[in-house]
Amino acid sequence: MFTQQKQRIETEILEILKNSPVPEDYRHALNVLAWVRRFKPDADIALQIAALAHDIERALPDKKVNRSEFQDYDEFKQSHAENSARIVRELLTKYEIDQQIVERICYLIRNHEFGTKDDEDLIVLKDADSLSFFEVNLPHYYKREGKEETYRRMYWGFLRLSEKAKSFLRNINYKENVLNDYLAELFRKDQN
Repeated sequence: MFTQQKQRIETEILEILKNSPVPEDYRHALNVLAWVRRFKPDADIALQIAALAHDIERALPDKKVNRSEFQDYDEFKQSHAENSARIVRELLTKYEIDQQIVERICYLIRNHEFGTKDDEDLIVLKDADSLSFFEVNLPHYYKREGKEETYRRMYWGFLRLSEKAKSFLRNINYKENVLNDYLAELFRKDQN
């Protein structure tokens, strides 16, 4: 019963993401989940659902937080995370799921952008999200946003990574040489 419930929740989340106006959202969610499972093979249901749903608000244009409404990027990202948590809480009311699990899922989503050093699951989710941005989202982001904004976003994402995650980032290579150059520059800055 519990496994069927989890599958129904995941299916609904993925259906929403398939219809996202951001074409890479679906692949990003699956990739974040894959990174979570790689970092923490025994990840519980809360962490797995949070991995899939952490950016769900972007897939719902009528509920989306707009970057243009914020001067500070961190404030935008926090508002995005809080909005995604609200959407997921509402979505989960349709399912018979323990309230503690719902609270944990929403906590993880609400804090996935900045995390904390005291919560292993948040570190795993933040690293998985960041690595997936570099692996899946970055080439799309570059095409939409251009060089300057892409470098700024790469730098922001790089600073979020743990040392363990940075070791995986070293193995990512892009077709666009400018992205490889930017990544090499971030690693040079990190060594200084």
